Amino acid sequence: MGLGSGLLVKMGVERVLKRGGYSEREFSVEVADISTARQAGTDIYVTTAEFAKQIGDTGAKVIEVFNLFNEKEIEEKLIGPYKEVRAAKGMA
Repeated sequence: MGLGSGLLVKMGVERVLKRGGYSEREFSVEVADISTARQAGTDIYVTTAEFAKQIGDTGAKVIEVFNLFNEKEIEEKLIGPYKEVRAAKGMA
């Protein structure tokens, strides 16, 4: 995706996490191209199935979303894995 659409997705993910009761101090959402994203030490990727294949095995959770602008879909797929990552880091 381009940077403009990536920024819109970023804002949607941030809104989902805030509605989930998380403060902006508890998460960081970044927009990146595939090659940069694979090297970023990311915990969770939110992307399409097409881009998920390109990310490969980084050890991070990859959340595949059909419609990246649908915050309900993002919420349904992201909140559980987000809680798992927090628990694994002792942040539950």
